[in-house]
Amino acid sequence: MYYIYWGAAIVASAVFLVQTISLFIGFDTDHDFSGGDTDFDADGLNLVSVKTVACFILGFGWTGVIFYPIIDNKLWLAALAVLIGLVFMVLIAFLLQQVLRLSQDNTFRVEKTLGHVGEVYLNIPAAPGKSGKVMVSIDGSVHELLAVTTHTADLQTGARVRIVEVIDQDTVRVEPTSLHNA
Repeated sequence: MYYIYWGAAIVASAVFLVQTISLFIGFDTDHDFSGGDTDFDADGLNLVSVKTVACFILGFGWTGVIFYPIIDNKLWLAALAVLIGLVFMVLIAFLLQQVLRLSQDNTFRVEKTLGHVGEVYLNIPAAPGKSGKVMVSIDGSVHELLAVTTHTADLQTGARVRIVEVIDQDTVRVEPTSLHNA
């Protein structure tokens, strides 16, 4: 049994090392293996994944190697090795879920600007077909968009405006904020 613990410890350490190196160089082993009636998810989101099983075997193997000379009852040793392996498995699953929670989608979508107040960056003529530019802050970042208005007067640089319509991915329709405060 001692050699089984050593084999598990060495193989799991090698797998863990390869996973860690691939993570740091930007190549991770996140794949979804599906076929027939079986689904095997290897992206770290589930309790049973490539990463968590590798950590189970790592904890199991090294516990067996370290405690083999200390614990005389080999059944208790096997139980302890399984328990430590399960602790490693649950711990890494929990940590991976916490890390994945930190990820967020910061993709700018012009639809998010609707209703927000911005500032005229380049004069916005009141003439149809003419545009200016407006600066608007969304989720902590400032975006510059083409802007048109149906207002009767030109909107000068520095004027505060509210975005009332999204025309396309680059263009919005604005009105002065004074119209919305009345």
